[in-house]
Amino acid sequence: MGNVEQELNFREELVKAREVASKVQMHGRESEIDAYWEMLCGLVLVAEEDLKEQQNEWEIASLAREFLQYARPLEGFDHMLSKLYSATKRMVETLSDHPRLKAELIEFEILVVERGQEVNGGGGHMGEYLREDLDELYHNIALADEGKLDEIEQKGHLKHDPIEWTARWEEIIDEADREVFRRLGDHPRGMGFCHAYWHERASVLQANYGLRWRSPAIMNPRVHFD
Repeated sequence: MGNVEQELNFREELVKAREVASKVQMHGRESEIDAYWEMLCGLVLVAEEDLKEQQNEWEIASLAREFLQYARPLEGFDHMLSKLYSATKRMVETLSDHPRLKAELIEFEILVVERGQEVNGGGGHMGEYLREDLDELYHNIALADEGKLDEIEQKGHLKHDPIEWTARWEEIIDEADREVFRRLGDHPRGMGFCHAYWHERASVLQANYGLRWRSPAIMNPRVHFD
């Protein structure tokens, strides 16, 4: 992943990489490692493009799951650890609305970091920082699983509806958002799009799943969103 990124159609390249990788059985040959790595690159680039363009964001979670499927076999190869860390970090940064899946990605990221430290014979604090993030995730997930939504800790300046930490939310949000993006169709992205998106999302969640969701605008009444 580098300067050539902008010259590629990421989605077309991912289709090609997936076709190759799906036929590969990992035995440690360089060609097999390369096929898996190309797959990971394609998954990350498509996820980042979805996020940047505010299009097809509902598919990012499935891309992240596929990422883990192909990343885990590469963790056993020392020379891939640095690349794996970078790719996993980028995938984590694209993912929202899925705290449990995000925790799974961060667990893998920690594994890669600690393996890298073992290989290089050095210490470091990155694993400790990541474990702090992971502990915070699991703390809120546990509260959500116990139905203690009012006790969920909010980080940052903006508040989000605690329902976003529930397992039910994580199970249905991609399907719901797919319908939201279908409804929005060619609605122009950019200024004001978030309001159209939040309105449709709340409508779909209520009508199709009986789920009342409060948007960031409702949760943060004194904040002006563009």
